[in-house]
Amino acid sequence: MDVISNEKYLIARAKESTDPYKAKAWIIAAKTLFPNDFGVQFEAYEIEKNANNFEEAAKCLSYIVMTFHGAHQTPTNLLNEISLMTNALRIPEGCTTPEQEFYVKMFQYISYEVQHQILLLTAAHSNNNLDHCRLILLLLKRFPQAISTHAPRLLETLIQNVTMPSFKEMLFNEAIPLVYNRAPELAPKLVHRLMAVCFEYYLNQMLNDTEDRARTSSDCWKKIFEILDFCGKILKWEPFVLYKKSWSKDVYCQKIIHIYNLDPFRSTESKQILFCATIVFVLALQDYIGYSKLRTKDGISETEVILVEALKDVAPDVKRRAHEGVLEIPHILVNAPVSPDAPNCLLACQSCWQLLHSNDVMKADFAQLILCIPQLSGWVQKFLIDLYVCAGQHEETATLLQASTGTTMTQLEKSVREFALTLVQGPPTVHLFEQMATILKHLPHAPSRGYYLENVSLGQTARVLMLMPLTKRATLHYLVQTLIVLLKPKLIDMECSSSLLGNLLVLSQLNWPHESTTVEIIFEIIKSRRQFAYLHFTSYVIQAEIIEEFMHLWTHSPDVKLELAMPQQSLATGARRIGTRGADKGVKEDFKQIIRQQVARSNDDIDELLIQFLQQQQVTLVQNVFDK
Repeated sequence: MDVISNEKYLIARAKESTDPYKAKAWIIAAKTLFPNDFGVQFEAYEIEKNANNFEEAAKCLSYIVMTFHGAHQTPTNLLNEISLMTNALRIPEGCTTPEQEFYVKMFQYISYEVQHQILLLTAAHSNNNLDHCRLILLLLKRFPQAISTHAPRLLETLIQNVTMPSFKEMLFNEAIPLVYNRAPELAPKLVHRLMAVCFEYYLNQMLNDTEDRARTSSDCWKKIFEILDFCGKILKWEPFVLYKKSWSKDVYCQKIIHIYNLDPFRSTESKQILFCATIVFVLALQDYIGYSKLRTKDGISETEVILVEALKDVAPDVKRRAHEGVLEIPHILVNAPVSPDAPNCLLACQSCWQLLHSNDVMKADFAQLILCIPQLSGWVQKFLIDLYVCAGQHEETATLLQASTGTTMTQLEKSVREFALTLVQGPPTVHLFEQMATILKHLPHAPSRGYYLENVSLGQTARVLMLMPLTKRATLHYLVQTLIVLLKPKLIDMECSSSLLGNLLVLSQLNWPHESTTVEIIFEIIKSRRQFAYLHFTSYVIQAEIIEEFMHLWTHSPDVKLELAMPQQSLATGARRIGTRGADKGVKEDFKQIIRQQVARSNDDIDELLIQFLQQQQVTLVQNVFDK
């Protein structure tokens, strides 16, 4: 017969007793005689648990935990019981089973010290990192005073595993909000990694939201700046500014300069400068290219906007070259509906870019921060093109345009950029007209909407840039105004052809009365010559005021000979034909008929008419430009 110990005997008698009071008496005796025996103490806990006695069970379990948790090997029964309890604590209220509800209620009767020890014990014996993190989070939620002790390890574990969705969700939805107002002491490298991870997470979140992009963007930027502030407090950085949507980017840039100047060594390797400048760069870049500033919304469509040199009524200075380094950005004109703040965003991008590329260490760290966000590559490429345009670095601009692909730039955008680049590189060539034909080919087929360009051609010699939306109307206006700028200087030559005068009249109809002064000069030339022949008049001239001017010329300047139609249309007028009054009357009627015909067309789509003109009269326009 096996001999059993006294402890086991007392436990056995308690278990076999059908009277709960006798069972409890046996176990009280056992506890008194053997207070350090785990089996005795655990049986006492089991009796109270089975009796659904929350308070007494809590006392028993507390004693067991504080007595046996430091043992060389924590008893399996205790670990299992604690595991059941912590699992129950993680279940949302109202979703627990009766057994789980018992654990939740019992836990409320356990002292904070023992609760803390229970959660620590469970975390220490968890099977994997995810369970461990969950338990530490549960511990910190119930014992915020333990954040300084346990948060560093928790954050480190979550960051190391942030590529896994469960860890990422736990980091951003639970851990960071939990420690935000009680910043623990962390190693600088861990803080830098935390900042980088948060920056990437919130940027990807806003870039991938296609439904409520504006609201998501604002919320994410607010969080990025809050994390920057949080990390700054841990590392004792000079306080930066928090995000405010209405603030100009200049506010952020001035603060970065202030922080930079506080460093007596002007250390551009500073991690604070790295993160502040990178965040402001991407913030300004998003406004400049990504959403609100350079993308104009019409329904569900979005329109690209590009930076080109404003056209000048004077010959371009082909000897002008960019200085070494990054130039100050010239004055930039904006065209509706582009935001007036767009040039400020470009200036902020340029300032941050220059600072972030001031040495190799900063440059490498910056590249590592933004390369993890693929959507930014197209933005950065467009920014660099515009930066080279600002600097007048034509060769670098051409190289980037050649490297651009259909995924980052539409064919229309690339064609217009190449056209603008050719325009400023020297005197016009036939290649310019080939590029113009390519642009016309890629214009949208939909009816024209939006606005014509404002101040598209300027008289001053100072270098001015222009932000131009790539709408059908604005692009057509840019092409037409380019031709006007190329042809207008030829009006000085009194021997210029009637073809040139007629083509200039046609071009001047777009965005009337922008070129009304040019039209006045043309009519003065016609009057001085006393003749004008333009057989495409009936095809392309429909502007009412220009037609009215021809009518006035016919009526009040009978000595001016006009030929405004093909011969078969029987319209030839001169210093009156020699013939009968009836014949002269026929000429007048023919003239009036064509004038009425053109006036009736005055409401025709002028944009489509000018597109047709540019396509059909390209050869004549080339001759006009290159004729001496």
